[in-house]
Amino acid sequence: MPDTSEVHDERLIVDELSDLLTHARHLAWNDDITIAKTLPARPVSCKSLIQIMKASIPLIAAILLSAPLSHAQESSLKNPTKREYKNELVRLLTPAPGPAGSFIVKSDGKEISYQVEEIGGKSWIWVLGDFAPGASQKYSVSPGKPAAAKPAVSLRKEGNAYILDNGQVSVKLPAATGDGIPGPVTSIKLGDEWVGASTWQTEFPLKSFTATVIGDGTVLAKVRLRYEFDGKAGIDGDIPAFSEIDVSLAPGWQHVAIDERHEMARGDFWEFEASKGWSPKDGVSRPFSSGGPGSGNAGVQREKDRPLKPGAMPYQQPDLYINLLPRWSQSYKDGWYFAATDGSQSVGAIAVRASQWMWPHDNSIGVLVRESGDYASFRAPTWHGSRLWWIFSPDLAPETDYVAAHAWEHLDKLNHDFILDWAGHEGTFRGMNFYDGGQMNPTGGLRRAGRGALEEAGKEGSYSDLTRVQAMFHPDAFGDYWLHWSPQNANFFTDFNKLPIALAAGLKSHPQFEQFRKAAEEKARQDMHHMATLPGGAGQECPGYQHYALEEWAKIAEATRKHLGFDPTTWERYKAAEYFRKRITQPDGDKRRILPMGDTHPAKPREGHAGGPGFVEVPAAEVAKFKTEELPGFGVIFNNEPGTPQETYLSFKSGPNRGHYHGDQLSIHYAAFAKALAVDHYASYHPRPGQEHMHNRVAFHTDEFPYANMDGYERLIAFQSGETVDIAIGQVESDRLRAVKDLPPEIWDQRYPRHDFKSPLTYRRTVVFMKGQPDYIVLRDQWWAPEPLSATFCLHVHADKSEQRGSAVDFGNLTLFTAHPEKPVYASFPWSHENGGGEKTEGARLTMRGNHGEFISVLYPGKPAAMSAIPGGVKVGNDEIVFAGDQPTSGDAIKHVTVKRGGAEVASLAGDAIDMNRSQGDIGLFVPDAGYPFGEIPDWLIKQRAGKPDWAK
Repeated sequence: MPDTSEVHDERLIVDELSDLLTHARHLAWNDDITIAKTLPARPVSCKSLIQIMKASIPLIAAILLSAPLSHAQESSLKNPTKREYKNELVRLLTPAPGPAGSFIVKSDGKEISYQVEEIGGKSWIWVLGDFAPGASQKYSVSPGKPAAAKPAVSLRKEGNAYILDNGQVSVKLPAATGDGIPGPVTSIKLGDEWVGASTWQTEFPLKSFTATVIGDGTVLAKVRLRYEFDGKAGIDGDIPAFSEIDVSLAPGWQHVAIDERHEMARGDFWEFEASKGWSPKDGVSRPFSSGGPGSGNAGVQREKDRPLKPGAMPYQQPDLYINLLPRWSQSYKDGWYFAATDGSQSVGAIAVRASQWMWPHDNSIGVLVRESGDYASFRAPTWHGSRLWWIFSPDLAPETDYVAAHAWEHLDKLNHDFILDWAGHEGTFRGMNFYDGGQMNPTGGLRRAGRGALEEAGKEGSYSDLTRVQAMFHPDAFGDYWLHWSPQNANFFTDFNKLPIALAAGLKSHPQFEQFRKAAEEKARQDMHHMATLPGGAGQECPGYQHYALEEWAKIAEATRKHLGFDPTTWERYKAAEYFRKRITQPDGDKRRILPMGDTHPAKPREGHAGGPGFVEVPAAEVAKFKTEELPGFGVIFNNEPGTPQETYLSFKSGPNRGHYHGDQLSIHYAAFAKALAVDHYASYHPRPGQEHMHNRVAFHTDEFPYANMDGYERLIAFQSGETVDIAIGQVESDRLRAVKDLPPEIWDQRYPRHDFKSPLTYRRTVVFMKGQPDYIVLRDQWWAPEPLSATFCLHVHADKSEQRGSAVDFGNLTLFTAHPEKPVYASFPWSHENGGGEKTEGARLTMRGNHGEFISVLYPGKPAAMSAIPGGVKVGNDEIVFAGDQPTSGDAIKHVTVKRGGAEVASLAGDAIDMNRSQGDIGLFVPDAGYPFGEIPDWLIKQRAGKPDWAK
């Protein structure tokens, strides 16, 4: 007979699961369709039904956990601050169980109005509430039909416009297309008048425009403007061009929030003319820094409040009044607040919430003025990314309390992004003024606080520590690498996050400590991912600053190893960086000295100083293994006979890592017979030689700009190493020249005057490292420009004098021979400085002019061999080095370099070895900003470095 007990048991299970499903459907209200998809469409066996129902259990369980278990779901919102909030806009902690109108929301037992909005794929409930300092409010959501509500904000349509009005500020938006592309903000109310207007600047034709009401004003008025353009955008050109703008207004706000997302073309923007329809004459602004740090200075400190006239910021875009960003910056051009005023009323803008800005430096809002003195506009770029900012009228004082209450410490943010409870630990929220350099600058008090916190790591923390850790880790505070915020200097990210990482160690007794531990480790990994390049360990910053970063992480690791369960010094990138620090050292007799590139200081180590000893300990056995090596991100280090008195050393800066580097793209630093000859100056910061002509490279200039930097991001495009010859090719491009001073120090963060090109200037350098007795260097410097330019080959040698003799320049210890052109215009360029014991060099400048050209030159140490020009190259003793190709090509079959010794070919490099997409190493994208006016980051570099690693997704 069959085993009927099994059938009976299966039927019982089916009955129980069916009851469970029915209950789940009842509680889930609108989730029955989702569950129904898992049910059979026709009768099946008990076993099949059991399998189906079991497959539904995870979904059913999820619904039961999130759905109201007694016809109501509850959440509690807290005000952890000392601030009183009135009519505060905030979301409940639980998502909406259904569409608006299908449920009732109560606060402390009293029904209240609400709105439902889909955000991030979830339906959230917006409410308004009053919160005393430290108070909490309980909310319940239950099935039912809500009472009719009076709108808290007026949202009405008049003709082809939507008007949002809360009694304090009113804005008009387009509701339909008219002539051309409708500007996102039609106008704003100033007193009894509508003022302002907005326009678009793009080559894309408008395909469609929609204006959709997202919030009807019950508690929040919100309209979404969607522009779809006819064309493709995105870094790979595969995204239909668009701009989406949410404009919001809540009760009590003195501002209108503008939340944007877009993918368009470089140079596209929309612009709001704030002064249209009235007569402002003055501006009020709040910059982050009034003068700017670093060597040199900005001339004079600008006035925060001044007439609406161009030219008040020396060396910046002349018509730029201020550049709006939502996070502290060292740059004196950047700030957070601007208002145009006629003395009684204002129209202005404020940048808020760094966490909402993707590609923030490409989205910064430029406030532009004109010579007429009665014009002010807000230019909002729309190339890529997102931003959140405010427009206000008629007045909003430049005080951070308002921004804190509505942005940094907005109760919605605190309740959704923060853990606010810790049993047995009482206290109030400890925030920061994100716009105050005294609180945010990582080189000041934060650095000292971080050192102190590391010493106390593991000590029981306070409620203040709980909130401070979260506030500092939050992307609103210092931005985020994944959003492509610039840390200003890469070491700033380490210094800023050192404090919350150390404080996180004091939260061990918190029930959710694991979340804080993971957050600390994520910040550490994020930092390390952007600090060192794999393979090879090249730093994002110059050698001296990478040395500093390694020292700091070694200190941080002592605390994290003991209290947070991770040790950054064991990670691959840290070890690679340690290798790079030793690998790039140059010989100085029988010792190794740090490579003095960029802001590598010659000063002795001291508190708060990124310097280090000039000498680096490298075991002789390691030095003996050195050989010519590509170090992605940096370029190439050439070596022969390392660790011996005959060592030849050459660094070739041909990688795009630019942090704390100077105008040294494609420059070389050369040592022969274990002594430095042609050098990168060991000077920074006193003074800082940021000028390109102060480095061993070709500099470009015009009659108007006799000294200029082309800037740009260099890349290594070919490399091969051999027993007799090593060859490398690097290239850099730029669409402008930027005027600079003739001698250091440079002017810090100087961006103007500039000379723009119709198409990019291209500079390509080929380095041929010849091994023999002695070793010597052959350089081919090619350049192509859209117009005639002067090109100057610059060389700086540890020597007392130089003398031109025909095609050669004699430095005494080094000969520079020029095979082409045969005799360029020569000028001596001596320079010396007293920093770190002093340094004296003799410089040679060889100049030619045209819209394209080349230098073929030889650097020969000691007594020179016989050298002569031959077609396409140069003969040195028994060697012949010949070059081919006169265009910036790649991937072709031409032999670009051919080397013969004694008549026999010993090396060659063909065009198929030249790769414009060659990897520049595995490292996160660093966005230079204040003090790094290298120009826009090129597409090829964004493609290689902007993506997140798998562990961070």
